[in-house]
Amino acid sequence: MTPDTLLMACRFVHDTVLMLLWGGFGYLATLVPRGLAEPVAERLTIFRLAAVSLALVTTCAALPLQAAIIGDGWPDAVNGQVLGDILASTSVGKAWLWQLSAAGALAIAQGASARLAPMATAAMAALALASLALSGHAVMQGGWQGVVHPLNDILHVLAAGAWFGALLPLVLVLARFGQPPFRTEASVALRRFSRAGHWAVALTILSGTGNSLLIVGWPLGWSSTYQALLTAKVAVVLIMTATAILNRYWFVPRLGRDRASSLAAIRAGTIAEIGFGLAAILLVSVFGLLDPGGK
Repeated sequence: MTPDTLLMACRFVHDTVLMLLWGGFGYLATLVPRGLAEPVAERLTIFRLAAVSLALVTTCAALPLQAAIIGDGWPDAVNGQVLGDILASTSVGKAWLWQLSAAGALAIAQGASARLAPMATAAMAALALASLALSGHAVMQGGWQGVVHPLNDILHVLAAGAWFGALLPLVLVLARFGQPPFRTEASVALRRFSRAGHWAVALTILSGTGNSLLIVGWPLGWSSTYQALLTAKVAVVLIMTATAILNRYWFVPRLGRDRASSLAAIRAGTIAEIGFGLAAILLVSVFGLLDPGGK
């Protein structure tokens, strides 16, 4: 397996777990009533610790993989001189140091009390996501674009993470509708998710469109591998958006009349959204390492 392929896999795992931590625990900390948020967060404890561990491992692995790509292959992945040169004199190395610091802060946040852990996890995961804008296509431009593009990239990953990440705890919240002690709180959590979801989806689409315009102009087409994969990602996001709209405006209003079948449909749609979200992240992990102007 080549360093490029492993770095793509590393990016996929890294971006996925950070989005799940940011969106999932941000949702629990701010939009889910405490009486329901606490048992859901407790159920996700093992997932949270595993996801933080993966974020640390993938961050540490990224630098050697970058060294192998920049240098002469696998031997340079463990070449101290090459690694030192990348850290000292390249934007890749400087961005990696910030990303390592953010991942370390995320790990330290796991020492917070059970009550504060969701908020601390979400805040540090958001910081780690924002640090991703310090590398990649967003920092390759000068002038006003060199300022606007990274800021727009930060907005995009945070909005997309808020939408995608919240879907996992939402599945657990939906399961509580059938339990009388939690039914009211689950209903409140679903309504709040629906309202906040409008903003997250809109910001994801608008900022994603802005990123595409800043990199390649009109994003749709097949003239290069980069543009073809970007087009596929746009299609996946549109399908994901359509699924979210179907849930919100067709099945949610029917909860009062036919709770069982509507809940089953909402749960199935939410799981489908998670699948589409994973596909979109995978596509970004691949074309994010490609030359937008290449074939």
